[in-house]
Amino acid sequence: MFALYNLRASSRVAPLRHLHTATSAPRFNIAFDIDGVLIKGKQVIPQTRRALDLLQENKIPYVLLTNGGGMPEAEKADQLTKKLGIYINPDHLIVSHSPMKSLVSKYRDANVMVVGGEGSACKHAAHDYGFKNVVTPEEIHSVHPSVCPISTCEARAVPWTEKGLENVGKPVDAVMVFHDSNDWGRDLQLCLDALVSKDGKLDTIKDSEQLHNTKQTVPIYFSNPDIVWANEYPVPRFGQGTFRVCLENIYQNLTGQPLEYVTYGKPMKTTYEYAESLLDKIDPLPKGPDGQPAKRIVYAVGDNPYADIAGASGYGWNSVLVKTGVFRTKGHENHHLHPATTVVDHVEDAVRWIIAREMKSK
Repeated sequence: MFALYNLRASSRVAPLRHLHTATSAPRFNIAFDIDGVLIKGKQVIPQTRRALDLLQENKIPYVLLTNGGGMPEAEKADQLTKKLGIYINPDHLIVSHSPMKSLVSKYRDANVMVVGGEGSACKHAAHDYGFKNVVTPEEIHSVHPSVCPISTCEARAVPWTEKGLENVGKPVDAVMVFHDSNDWGRDLQLCLDALVSKDGKLDTIKDSEQLHNTKQTVPIYFSNPDIVWANEYPVPRFGQGTFRVCLENIYQNLTGQPLEYVTYGKPMKTTYEYAESLLDKIDPLPKGPDGQPAKRIVYAVGDNPYADIAGASGYGWNSVLVKTGVFRTKGHENHHLHPATTVVDHVEDAVRWIIAREMKSK
């Protein structure tokens, strides 16, 4: 079962001939970024549907690998299904915080502050992963409005029936930034409060000597390092990586020490290992004479050289850089620091180039 299934009754793109036979499927996979490749802001990029039809017709297994997220995978998949008019299997979707499931074994019963996203969406994602005690900056602000008196978000009451409000007064054992903050002032303040607190108690702060001479005790995790990302606006917008840079500078200025943190998402190796494990389930490779699976051929299609291309190249995947998002250039000039295997105009060209290259190699 592949990642997407066409729900539309419209005409379909004719398959390229001889890519596969009735008894064999293509022995390569594609990992697509979403923002700047398939979608830009709230708009579907025009060539997206034709590209996905080509994959469907040629039975090419693929996954969606994005530094976006901010909600449970099932909810994100449903959102994409409605937007694209094509079924998105949530089991074949990797959002930035998907690999953070690996942290559950360490923090299952800990009190975790989950930052980012709209409302309680990220909190629900964390609960789905298995984190039992989750609190959000919004919940803390609703109970203690004075934690950020200049917040642009009104400290509205959060229903007590929502699990987690009872965790507001408990020490924070870890901070996990699941998605972009929707209130940087409030969230920077509360992240910093946790980092400089005495044993995670948000209403405390270490004394000056402790701040400058003791090791950071509350760990912080970020789901992606993107400094910028692309939406409908003509130039890229700040991403979660910029939020992290701000927090790093504030922490260093206050303590004289560098912030210690762990980052997931592209271009981090952990994200590609997670994606490869998913592809092993979706499209198991046949074993060779030595009993070992054949080497998997994967093409990553992305718009951000620093995330999509750097990550793919570092992991040994092929890469295709499109010009519909962060990366802009005249002609097909490659990126000077993180060159892709090839540069094309849009996602349909990417799929056609990949298919043609694989046909030539047969």
